[in-house]
Amino acid sequence: MTHTSRLRLSKLTLGLFAALAASTAFAQSTSAGLNGVVTDAGGRPVAGADVTIVHVESGTVSHATTDANGRYNARGLRVGGPYTITINQAGAGTGRQEGVYLGLDQVADVDLHLAQTDVQLGSVVVKGKATSQYFGADMKGLSTNLSRRDLDRMPAPDRSIQNVVRADPRIVITDRDRGAFSAAGQNFRYNSITVDTIQAGDPFGLNDNGLPTKGTPISQDAIESYNISTANFDVATRRGVGAWVNAVTKSGTNDFHGSVYYVYQNADKMIGENQSGAKWTGFTKDTTIGATLGGPIVKDKLFFFASYEEGKKSGPGAPYGPSDSNATLKVPGVTQAQLDAIIAAAKAKGLTPGDLTASNIDTDSKRGLVKFDWNINEQHRASLRLSETKEIEPIVTNATTSGANPRLPLSSNWYVLDKKNTSYALSLYDDWTSNFSTEASIGYNEFTQNRAPLVGGPQPEITIRTGVNPVTGVPLDGTGPGVTFGTEFSTQANRLAVKTWNGYFAGTWYAGDHVLKGGFDYQRDDFYNLFLQNYYGSYEFNSLADFNSGNYRRYRVALPAPGYALGNVAAEFRMTQYGLFLQDTWQVNDRLSVQYGVRYDLPYVDPAPTLNPCFAAAPGAQGAQGSPAVCYLRSNTAPGNTASATGGYGYPNTGTIDGNGVVQPRASFNFSIDENTQLRGGAGLFVSNTPAVWVANPYSNNGVAVASYDVNHSGPRVTGDPVFSIDPFNQGVPGGTRTLPGQGTSQMNVSVVDPDFQMPSVAKYTIGIDHTFPLFGGTVASAELQHIDVVKGIKYDNLNLGAPTGTLPDGRLSYAKTPNAAPGGANTNRWNANPSFGQQVILLTNTDKGQSDSLTLSLRRPFSNNWAASLAYTFTRATDVNPGASSVANSSFQNRSWINPNDDELGTSNYQIPNRVLAQVTWQHKFFGSYATSMSALYDGHNGAPYSWIFGNDVNGDSYFRDLAYIPAGPQDVQFATGTTEAAKQSFFDYIASNPELARYRGKIFDRNEDRAPWVNQLDLTFSQEIPGFMKGHKGEVRLDIFNVLNMLNKDWGVEYRASFPLERVLADEAGVQNGKYVYDISRYLVNGVYSPQALRPNESQTPSQRWSALLTLRYKF
Repeated sequence: MTHTSRLRLSKLTLGLFAALAASTAFAQSTSAGLNGVVTDAGGRPVAGADVTIVHVESGTVSHATTDANGRYNARGLRVGGPYTITINQAGAGTGRQEGVYLGLDQVADVDLHLAQTDVQLGSVVVKGKATSQYFGADMKGLSTNLSRRDLDRMPAPDRSIQNVVRADPRIVITDRDRGAFSAAGQNFRYNSITVDTIQAGDPFGLNDNGLPTKGTPISQDAIESYNISTANFDVATRRGVGAWVNAVTKSGTNDFHGSVYYVYQNADKMIGENQSGAKWTGFTKDTTIGATLGGPIVKDKLFFFASYEEGKKSGPGAPYGPSDSNATLKVPGVTQAQLDAIIAAAKAKGLTPGDLTASNIDTDSKRGLVKFDWNINEQHRASLRLSETKEIEPIVTNATTSGANPRLPLSSNWYVLDKKNTSYALSLYDDWTSNFSTEASIGYNEFTQNRAPLVGGPQPEITIRTGVNPVTGVPLDGTGPGVTFGTEFSTQANRLAVKTWNGYFAGTWYAGDHVLKGGFDYQRDDFYNLFLQNYYGSYEFNSLADFNSGNYRRYRVALPAPGYALGNVAAEFRMTQYGLFLQDTWQVNDRLSVQYGVRYDLPYVDPAPTLNPCFAAAPGAQGAQGSPAVCYLRSNTAPGNTASATGGYGYPNTGTIDGNGVVQPRASFNFSIDENTQLRGGAGLFVSNTPAVWVANPYSNNGVAVASYDVNHSGPRVTGDPVFSIDPFNQGVPGGTRTLPGQGTSQMNVSVVDPDFQMPSVAKYTIGIDHTFPLFGGTVASAELQHIDVVKGIKYDNLNLGAPTGTLPDGRLSYAKTPNAAPGGANTNRWNANPSFGQQVILLTNTDKGQSDSLTLSLRRPFSNNWAASLAYTFTRATDVNPGASSVANSSFQNRSWINPNDDELGTSNYQIPNRVLAQVTWQHKFFGSYATSMSALYDGHNGAPYSWIFGNDVNGDSYFRDLAYIPAGPQDVQFATGTTEAAKQSFFDYIASNPELARYRGKIFDRNEDRAPWVNQLDLTFSQEIPGFMKGHKGEVRLDIFNVLNMLNKDWGVEYRASFPLERVLADEAGVQNGKYVYDISRYLVNGVYSPQALRPNESQTPSQRWSALLTLRYKF
């Protein structure tokens, strides 16, 4: 494994592993390349020599001819090896080099010296050293290449792609539980993941792990090599500003090879307890069984490779139960008797409430792949890959076991995600002449995800509360514990389908010292996303008696507006992206290589979102039916509220990224200072593949296609209220007739994309230096610096905050009716907001603020003499305006902390991990004949996630609880709510003094993400032993991967703590302003009279990421 560079070959006693080198010569390709210079015994270039390159295991042959300078080039070669290179030139000699291995997206530099001049088989002396695989003219950017051998040696405690990408010191797993990873502090949605050049990442942008499924879309046993890059200046590198993760699948050879494997994990014995001693309840057993097989169909001509595996996670059911049960998590306020009565009453009405068990709660996955490689002739080669992944993932809805509203959901409220991903990829590699070659690929990917109830079919969601006043025995009104059943409200209309077509063509022309490359790429995505909450209706009842009588406390339903059907509510559109590129790589001399080029990306979107005439209306327009008549615009009738906006916003809500192209110039260089030292660097502009969900929001949230109703009151139903109905497809509306959005008491919520919005883009600048120490096993020391400037970042604005009404003591703006009064109650929020529109009128636009700086220092010892090791340290500093933490527009707006919500406030990125230490050691020895014993260790230590200190309520009247806290300078700087003891006040200031970050901000507003969770230590180990097989050449393997070994020694070690999403902790509540000072209410944060704010908690909800675990693999190889 290497972290940068391609290979410059030398005289080797072992195989030449060019796969260990990462280069920038290719970009998101499926192949490798070779180039170099051939000289004779006198050191003169040999022109016209034939260079024959043979992939030994498949017999694949490629030819190149040296030019007048003795230079040769070959592209489109199979990844891996071994290769044999033969040079033949009459009068100059014949040479042969064996044992050459090539890595993905990598051009190996093989400079050959003919040691004799007769026609007999001679020797080839290769310039350089065995450790120079980290050096080469095409090594210009920042990347890591992982061969199949590297992947087999690395700890892989859950067989995920996260195990792979963390091998690059510049990429950090920012959330172990959800699998999110970031490069240089950039948003995880900006990463690009491809397999065989086809997009394999999340096609819509919903999942934190960056993948369409919870597991990998293609089995890790089917992967031949990875190339991971954070700065690749080749202009063919497309649509990504974070990390580019490119994989190529295995291919068949002239010999039949395969494997059968079984992977096993038992939650009871192979997963540790958490800090409180609780066992893991996410699954009881996790197993995978699979097989691979590859070989010839026609020797030297046609080959196949196939892979198939099935996985199953056995679900234990709900870990929660009533307060008087034996469940791990007990829901207070709900007894078994109450639960039984609710289930019986629901069944009596014809509903299917379910219970706390289900027969189909196992997570099942199937991954299949078949690949064909065809050596058409020595000049042309083709590859065809077909793959399909199916995943069925039941989700047990989380119970609430604390707070004012504990909730116990039954199995009818659980749901299942049914996912299917089908992919086809065809690649062509052609040498048309000795100076011109091409690589082309086309692909198709189809992804579907259906979200459906696990039990019972479509039903309204129903919550029946069980709490009563302890004094009067009267049911609590609108609050308290309860039981929820029926179709979960976000599952009632939820389907996603994405069809993607890809095309790529690149031609390479070798012109002496210049290598010219030009081409184009194409991606078309057809999106269909139906997401309509409360489509079947959602009801809340204060008691079982109210449920039996149909007297609901609250009723919500969302239906297509008049003139629209359910299909019109979906976001359905096509996004097509065209890329053109041209590049020259100039070998100035034998020490300096320069690469420069330009890329242009142009998106098209069709159709535009549905026009909302109300939004597009001129500001100030009013009327009972508005103008035009299809839109309802309210007049401003609030007494004293003359500053309130009326009318619309004066421009259409139909903006997209259509036609907003981006020109991306790039340049890079490599300078060989001497044979042991090189300097490299580059600069260029890069544009992201915009997460589709961000640009899809205006389609599904246009303010005209959906009519939403919310009937919320205490006491009996009133005239006009819909009757409670258990029929999910016959839900009533107030007054009995669906109305236009905006009529009655409802308001329009609209998501808008700025018509000038451009896909996120950044400028990257890198400089690096490498030096090898031949006397220390070829250890390479490197220093790499990267600077990133945001060119077009994302920014969300709420257009309906209204004009501010004043300022607060610390200078922030207020939007409340009375700025200095206590929040809530009669102090109306967003006093000057447009009354025709709701709280969520969100604009997605660009900002040019934000940057990142990172420094990586590393030592790498290549694998030799049975061991390898590496040590790296990375420092990162990153800032942004909006972290893009969510998929829905309003959530992306609000899931951050602020001073003034619509300002361009630059803050520390959610994804910034300032310090990271990565250490890896691999050792191998054959104690028993040819059967290897292997051990590997990986340590990943880094700072915890950042977080902000905020107020616990809405201080500025913008209707969001995201206000950064003012940190008082001392006791005289703020006042406290009545009843706060002097001891409590003193403990509050003592806590501030004890926290270095809070103390640093005394007398100021706390900046976003300036505090940080504790350091995270993670140590993973792998033990592997080969054993004899049943036949000659066969081997068995027993492997044990142990995740988070430190946690085995101490339950407090290896734990990742985090603040509550979106990375916030509450300092205090604000209770108004007196005498120009904030009044702080800390009553909710006192424990026995002492100030104790909400604690950071281990982040573990989806995977056993905060405890040790072990994974056993049994494999038979032949």
